[in-house]
Amino acid sequence: MKPMFLILVACALLLSSAPNPVAAQSTTTLNGVIYLSGAESLPSSAIVTIQLADVTITNEPPVVITERIFSTSGAQSPFSFSLPYDPAQINGGRRYILQGNIRLAGQVIYRTSVAYPVLTFSNPTSNLQMTMYKLNVANVPQASAGTLPLLIALGLFGLGVGVGVVRRRLM
Repeated sequence: MKPMFLILVACALLLSSAPNPVAAQSTTTLNGVIYLSGAESLPSSAIVTIQLADVTITNEPPVVITERIFSTSGAQSPFSFSLPYDPAQINGGRRYILQGNIRLAGQVIYRTSVAYPVLTFSNPTSNLQMTMYKLNVANVPQASAGTLPLLIALGLFGLGVGVGVVRRRLM
């Protein structure tokens, strides 16, 4: 019994002193609110994308550090957001911005038109306020576009249930 006990103790010591193969990644969060220019309602299928990007090199496209994509699920502006990022990816001597857009059926219908500086050079990390501006896009469904088909489907369902009830009573 003693050799088995010694083997278990040795295994426990080896496991406790081994490096953790999956270290927890430390994250920090940017948070704020997105406003839309204009007072149009968005369909529930609208998709919001927020990105943290490095814009230090001015003649090149921004390098996206992280992004968050979420559905509006019928909610309307303003939208609260939080964007987690890994602080190890941030260099205090570089410039970072928030940028974003809203898509509907894969087509961008709103986007930021200005850079929102964050993180470095005394720029904010919380209570951020972004405005997205509507683009002139053709063939974009309106917020109520799904209402008529939904009402028709519900009416047909109700008709089907009613026919089933009448059939049962006649039998």
